[in-house]
Amino acid sequence: MGELADKLRYAMQDGTLGTAKLILEGCDGVIEYETEKIGLRCGRRAVWVEGKSLRLLCLEEDGAVITGHIEAVRFA
Repeated sequence: MGELADKLRYAMQDGTLGTAKLILEGCDGVIEYETEKIGLRCGRRAVWVEGKSLRLLCLEEDGAVITGHIEAVRFA
């Protein structure tokens, strides 16, 4: 998990309590997309982001950007 976790960057956005931006490098596809759960494929691994009002702002070759009230990030 270390390799995948190294690609994960988590930052609070402009002081808005509870709202965050997640930047994940190396994602190459969407597994699931709902407002409370987003699953992304990252090579042979998967990342699940859980929370409220989640939005996938960007998915490109080099990464993905998710915003919303992020409650959990799980690796599988």
